[in-house]
Amino acid sequence: MEQLTFATQWIGLHLNELGLIVAVLAFLLSIVVLAFSAYRYVTVRKDELNNERYGKYHKLIRDISTGSDGAGLLKLASQRAYIYELRHFPEYKVLTKRLLASLMDEWGGEEDRKNAILKDEIKETVSALR
Repeated sequence: MEQLTFATQWIGLHLNELGLIVAVLAFLLSIVVLAFSAYRYVTVRKDELNNERYGKYHKLIRDISTGSDGAGLLKLASQRAYIYELRHFPEYKVLTKRLLASLMDEWGGEEDRKNAILKDEIKETVSALR
């Protein structure tokens, strides 16, 4: 009878330890799943933000080069502000410098006051991107 009681107690202790191990493993697994989900969310969101950022950059370049946006022709102040805004996209600075240089060449033959002011703004922006 004593052996039966000892065996029952021994099995009971091991079942308690086994239950504790299972609970700890379940907790750790849930933490790993949560961490992976958080990592995945952050990486997907970062990609979305990069895409939005590129869209804004592309729109700025288009509006500067055409001299208009969805509302119509841009005023000189808006075009200057758009050129200045390109400084906030350092990840595209190599391309920005080339695009602004080509705009300066394109506007080279047209020597009016507006183009002179825009060229000065371009020079300052290219200088700031170095």
